[in-house]
Formats: sequence, C-alpha cells, structure tokens
Amino acid sequence: MGSDPSRRELLRRAITAGAVGVAGSALRSPARALGAASASSSDAAEVGRLLRFELLVGFVYQHVLASSILSGDARKAVEQLGVQERAHVSALSVALDRLGGTPPAGPANIAAADKDLAGRRVSGRLGQLRGGRDALRLLLALEHVAEGAYYGSMTALGDPKLLRLSAEIMGSEAQHVTVIFVLLHPGELTQAVPYAFVQGRR
Repeated sequence: MGSDPSRRELLRRAITAGAVGVAGSALRSPARALGAASASSSDAAEVGRLLRFELLVGFVYQHVLASSILSGDARKAVEQLGVQERAHVSALSVALDRLGGTPPAGPANIAAADKDLAGRRVSGRLGQLRGGRDALRLLLALEHVAEGAYYGSMTALGDPKLLRLSAEIMGSEAQHVTVIFVLLHPGELTQAVPYAFVQGRR
C-alpha cells in the first residue's frame, strides 16, 4: 500500500478530530466561510455516496432474511447484523439531512441490486443464491467492500463529526466480517480477526 495511512492511523485521526473542534469558526474570513460551504457540499456528496451503499447492504440483508435460506444460529446472528445495518442507514440519513443533501434511492428490485453488486465488484448475486453458505459468502464479500468504502471516505470527509461516524461504522462492519466468517468457518477464530490494513475503494 506504499505510503497510504493504515486503518489505525485513520481511526486515530477521526477520533482526535472530534477534539480539535471549531473554536476558530467565529474568526473565519468570508473567503474561509466560502471554503467551509464548499467542504460542506463535498461532505454531503460523500455521505450521500455512503448512504446509497448502505441502502444496498440493507436490501441484501433484508432479502436474505425474508427468505428461508438461513436457519438456526446463522439466522439469529444475521438478524442482529441487519439491525445494525439499519442503524447505519438511519445515522447517515440524519447526517445527510443536516447537510442539506438529497437522499439517494436504494435498489428497486433484485436485478437492480445485483447490478449494483457487480458494479462494486462484490462476488455473489442475490438472484443466484442456492443455500445458506451462498448467502453468508455474499454477505461476507459485501461487508469486506463496506470496510473499504468507509476507509476511503475518511480521506474525503472534512467534518470531524462525520469522520468519527465513518470510523465507528467502519469498526462495526469489521465486526460483521468476523461474525460472518465464524459462521462460515466454525472454530477458525484466529482467521476471523479483521485485517490490520484495509484497501479503500470509493
């Protein structure tokens, strides 16, 4: 990855950014105020991009859970992950509203979701699931891409609160990766630990 910052470094920046605050906001010149407005517009676009992705994630979870493809402990675990994904959608929706952004639309149907998955290079398709392991593999691939999406956003967002939100959701997605990996590979706990480095994709 060359000189790209590690996930740990980006997390550190996001957390400490909250302490930096906006103490000097009252002293901004008109030019700086214009720059702040531009940054807000940029943040709105980035949050909108993340929200559109989370709507795809939520659609996939909803479809998997609406089917009878998962059962037992796997279904219970995925239900909990789905609840957390809905919380991500809610948090991003609130943030986008505060920025004055326009909410994106989620997938209208399975075909649209599969097209979006392909465009994001997620292996697996909703329309091709043949069993529980297929569903878990799709969710695992989707969560890996989610990690990368939030990693990439932390180099694009300017607002400290949004940086922190992005870092928190990225941590949640990493936990989802671990849970789903364990469901697919029971007992292989050492292999389930999230990667120390994440390759961002925006």
